[in-house]
Amino acid sequence: MSIARRLGRRARPYHALVAGALLTALGQGMYSAAGIIYFTRVLGLSVGQVGLALSVAGAMGFLAAVPLGRLIDEIGARRTAVALQLAKAVLVAALATIESFWLFLVAAALLGAATRGGQVAWQALVADVVGADQRVRVQALTRSAFNAGVSVGVLAAAPVIALTDRGPFVAMLLGVAVCYLLVSQVTARLPVPHQQVRKDVAVPPARPGTDFVLLGFVTGFLGLHISILEIAIPLWVVQRTGTHGSVVSLLLFVNTVLVITTQVPLSRWSKSVPGATASLAVSGVVVAGSCAVFALTQGLDGGTAIALLIAATVLLTLGEVVQSAASWGLGFELSPIGGRGGHLGAFSLGAALQDVVGPGLVTFVVIQHAPTGWWLLAGALVTSGLVAIPLARRAHRQLIARTVAAAQSGGAAEQAPLKGGTTS
Repeated sequence: MSIARRLGRRARPYHALVAGALLTALGQGMYSAAGIIYFTRVLGLSVGQVGLALSVAGAMGFLAAVPLGRLIDEIGARRTAVALQLAKAVLVAALATIESFWLFLVAAALLGAATRGGQVAWQALVADVVGADQRVRVQALTRSAFNAGVSVGVLAAAPVIALTDRGPFVAMLLGVAVCYLLVSQVTARLPVPHQQVRKDVAVPPARPGTDFVLLGFVTGFLGLHISILEIAIPLWVVQRTGTHGSVVSLLLFVNTVLVITTQVPLSRWSKSVPGATASLAVSGVVVAGSCAVFALTQGLDGGTAIALLIAATVLLTLGEVVQSAASWGLGFELSPIGGRGGHLGAFSLGAALQDVVGPGLVTFVVIQHAPTGWWLLAGALVTSGLVAIPLARRAHRQLIARTVAAAQSGGAAEQAPLKGGTTS
């Protein structure tokens, strides 16, 4: 019996989810580490062309989030996740064979849409497979596994990066495609419970409310820790401190270890709407604290600079872990069963927008206006965390009101997540 079959049928569902996350991360780690080098060094595309393709891919991810979320509601999270993993496998394999910039642009754009949709489908799948009280924990487990898998993927790509021949790069990209194919097989065998929704019973409207969508954008802004880690920190260390560039690798290592070891324990407060809302606000304060410490390192060198940079990275990572858990908790708890895919797709718009504009934003604010930019960013993060509180309260009350109205009009087709209590 194949590994995928054993994982999907014999293991407990969250084992298969963790295995899927590991395989996805392994492929993504290899692709992110060597992809750009392959496109520029081997295919001969310019940095500007690759940058344009990546920007278009990010925009496509933003545009595809809601339509693919609605597709989840139509055909189910498992089917959508399998289809998108297969699409990713085909597109990555295509990237290994194409030589035209325009074909590369199309494939990269479609891959961006499939990747974003796959993330939405994955969260909806976790909600289908795992009980309500364990969803955030399992999502945290898969994220820890994902970070470990990305690290392994990056290391696996290291020998290929040092080469100039096309063959090893093509083999690596095909290996990425195989990873996604395996994920599709593991996902296809997940035991998703069948949920029958009566058509004659009124259910909360599938269209997400304004407060819910705005909360998603605020949550996405609080996800700027991604751009700070990947863009701002390397540029800051090299351009604004007197430390060696190798310190960047140390800081990224600290981040990876902390995410793997703290994601699960620090996610336990985000199982309810009040807990996730509080966690989101706290994450803004913690990441803001990291910005303040980064600002203090301008012009410093030696041990003092390194110690402060490590301290700032620790704060940034703790904020990242708490913000991630809060976003899962709010997404799970504020999405009705009948329209979960569309709601999660709309909620993910903030994260998708961060992927598109975040790198440029932190570069302009933090690097070009240092150190004032760090303080401005810190203030914006704290403010965003505070703004999230009333938005979450209103979104929760609206979901409860819709569910009560549905029950009164013909029976409860679903039950709102009331275990956290009201947040008024």
